[in-house]
Amino acid sequence: MLGGIAMVALAAASWGTWSLFLRPTGMAATTSSPIMFVIMGLVLLPLALRGPRPAWDRRTVGLLLLNTACDALNVVTFFGALSMTTVSIAVITHYAAPILIALASPRIEGTRTRGTVPAAIVALVGLVIVLEPWQAPKDGAILGALLGLVSAFCYMGNVFVVRRLAARIGPVRAMSYHSLLAAVALLPFAVSGLATVTWSGLALLGAGSITIGAVSGVVFIVGLGRIGSARTAVLTFAEPLVAVAVGVLAWGEPIRPIAALGGALVLAAGIHVAKQAR
Repeated sequence: MLGGIAMVALAAASWGTWSLFLRPTGMAATTSSPIMFVIMGLVLLPLALRGPRPAWDRRTVGLLLLNTACDALNVVTFFGALSMTTVSIAVITHYAAPILIALASPRIEGTRTRGTVPAAIVALVGLVIVLEPWQAPKDGAILGALLGLVSAFCYMGNVFVVRRLAARIGPVRAMSYHSLLAAVALLPFAVSGLATVTWSGLALLGAGSITIGAVSGVVFIVGLGRIGSARTAVLTFAEPLVAVAVGVLAWGEPIRPIAALGGALVLAAGIHVAKQAR
């Protein structure tokens, strides 16, 4: 159980460093997203093709297609939210997902994990304190918030779907196959921006896609299978916490001392879930 907690927390924390790989490339989200997906899919494909072949029935194919749709929509709507409004509003609305997962988990998975809903709420409050969305300008805020909420629902669906898919075909196959399909689905949005891609930008994006994309994705799915969706939901708050820290240290983004209180709440929620698992 504790190994699964460590896997989910480390994978989520690694995703908070995406800006280090994305911002220097200068690529638009509609261009970088399908490139990331195709690199992740191809890197994992040799491992996905090894071993006994899974049984491809209608349910498995349906789960793969649903996983692809949820993840592709999650990426598009979240990046859309980032382009329409401030990072604070986009991230906070997107991270309604852990609350949704914790609330839906008893109905969808038939299991109740004590303390996950209160912990998710505490973590979300902590994130709000860190990001201070009330300081944001109003232009585009409503549309950006709506896109962030849509991405939250897509993220929730992806968590429940990929866990079932991985149980049938394995985490590596689930990650590789759905990434390749998502790349194909998003390719039409990237055509106009492909001319702006540089070799240095592609190399940097490729490094991120292999490490915190493919590797962290597989680690996350394995951990998800071990600890369940409800606990996973709370631990994913490590991602925005790391993202804020990277913004301050790498990009000089301002942050106020009160953010320490918010960070403490997020960490306390994660520690509480880990103790309950123990």
